[in-house]
Amino acid sequence: MAKRQREEKNRSEKIRSYRQQSRMKTPHTPSVSSATRKQTKRKVPVTRRTMPSAPMVKRQGRKVNIPLRTKGAELQLPAFPQLQLGWRFISGAIFFLSLAVVFSFSSLDTFEVSSINLKGSHRLGAEAILSQIDLVGKAIISTKPEEVVQEITESFPSLKSVKVSTGLPASVNIQIIERDPIILWQTEETPLWIDADGVTFPVRGEAETILTVLANGNPPEIATLEETETPEGDEEISIFKEQSFPKTTLEFINGMLSLSEYLPDETYLQYDPQFGLGWQDPRGWLVYFGSDTSEIDIKLAEYETIITTLQAENRQPALISLEFLHSPFYRMEP
Repeated sequence: MAKRQREEKNRSEKIRSYRQQSRMKTPHTPSVSSATRKQTKRKVPVTRRTMPSAPMVKRQGRKVNIPLRTKGAELQLPAFPQLQLGWRFISGAIFFLSLAVVFSFSSLDTFEVSSINLKGSHRLGAEAILSQIDLVGKAIISTKPEEVVQEITESFPSLKSVKVSTGLPASVNIQIIERDPIILWQTEETPLWIDADGVTFPVRGEAETILTVLANGNPPEIATLEETETPEGDEEISIFKEQSFPKTTLEFINGMLSLSEYLPDETYLQYDPQFGLGWQDPRGWLVYFGSDTSEIDIKLAEYETIITTLQAENRQPALISLEFLHSPFYRMEP
């Protein structure tokens, strides 16, 4: 009996020692409920790609060292200077470039005017116009159209409009419009043409006019107005010369045209600076009506009255003047 108890005791000790060893091998983890258990994060593997680094270039003064593939080997090259361009350098370069272009325009034969294109010339010959402007052989860059226009207009008052344009490499174009004369002003010295605007200009070429006037002098000119000054505080009003060539009034032009309707057959209209407009009467005397023909009908009626009176007295005048309506007179001797 005692032996059996001793065996059971030994067996219980062995079981106890075995359990203790198994507990020591297995770590104790506290019991956690599923509600408070933390979810473990899943780690994603990250891969890295390494690129071969560029060889480092070393600069030493004006030299550049470039490493080669062979370990410890380098290639030595001279370094280029580092330029820092500022605004002054750029503006200077542009200036010298422009100067070179101007020099080429003024020195090369390609940019010298060799011919001029003239359009619109009919009565006035092209040679006459081109002879007054000195452009052939000059550099196109030195040609100023506004100066050419002024020079042509002052030389030829018979031109109503002048336009000048230039183009590269050396082209000059001139477009003109000539005035159309309506009256031939015939004097002993130089005949003139007069257009509908009252502008007088020398006769050049041929043109048909509607009236010829035999004159002892120039037609009455428009008074030339000089520039005037206005006091301070008033509106600025400047009056300049409107023309650089003779110009008569439109009233005088209309007077000649209206008086020409009463001309006897085969008779020319005449002008005298003292007595005005008139004609040589076929009956043997001169008659003048002045420069103002606004009352020409009354003057003509008075003229017929004077002729009737003189013929009744058997007298023949040499000159009859009706320049002033209320004070006409006549002369018996020329």
